[in-house]
Amino acid sequence: MTQIDASAPPRKVQLEDIPVKPGMTKEELAVVFDVADHPTNERSAIALDLYFNALVYANNQGLSLEKTSCLLGIFKATHEKSMAERMTIEKSFGFFKLLALQSSVHRPPYSLGILNFAEMKDMTEYALSTYFRYYKLYQYAFTDLVRMDIRPATPILETPGANAFESLGVAYPKEEWAEKQKELAEKAAEAKARAEEEAAAIEEAEREALLKAEYEAAIPSEVTTKVQEALAASMEAMREQLEEKFAAQEEALLAKIAALEAK
Repeated sequence: MTQIDASAPPRKVQLEDIPVKPGMTKEELAVVFDVADHPTNERSAIALDLYFNALVYANNQGLSLEKTSCLLGIFKATHEKSMAERMTIEKSFGFFKLLALQSSVHRPPYSLGILNFAEMKDMTEYALSTYFRYYKLYQYAFTDLVRMDIRPATPILETPGANAFESLGVAYPKEEWAEKQKELAEKAAEAKARAEEEAAAIEEAEREALLKAEYEAAIPSEVTTKVQEALAASMEAMREQLEEKFAAQEEALLAKIAALEAK
């Protein structure tokens, strides 16, 4: 594994070091990811399929154990954070892209060049065609179901006691009575205003929820294009940075060789 100075500031997102070995079976992977209950737990079974398919992909690509561990760490971190925080698909892919870039550009301690550009690109395309293609299904499977049971209760009628009302001998002067009635009217008006504000807020929340639902329903037909455009732009910017860096290094090296030959 690549070593960095322990006293240096850490990367923005630390990846878990996944222990892998050649010929790793599905049951061994279940123990590593703590989903050994997959035969009886549907969520564990889904997560295990995600990680095992990623392992098979890494093996088919001929990735080293270090690169395979990095790839599995990226998928695990993306899936757990996305499901725990109920991220939208755009935010989830943005987090995945951050992990991919920080694992493919060697700028210790901020990023480590474990994967090269081609491997990162292939991994991203694999993620788009698998995990993010069925992202809605993962959200459905890993979102807790909230159910509310309402039961009608029999009303209880209470008869006021003998001392429930004040004696008629206790009376207010006309001015004091009018003042109390005014206070009661003001309180009633304030309560009505609060109720109207709450009703308006509820109506606005329902309208926003409806708009959000309609928007999310239209996402699948547009997400792939948006994601690919964002990825292409990021890849192009990174490629230009790498080319400038390599050109500067090559120029410096040629200058040193020329200086040595002059001696």
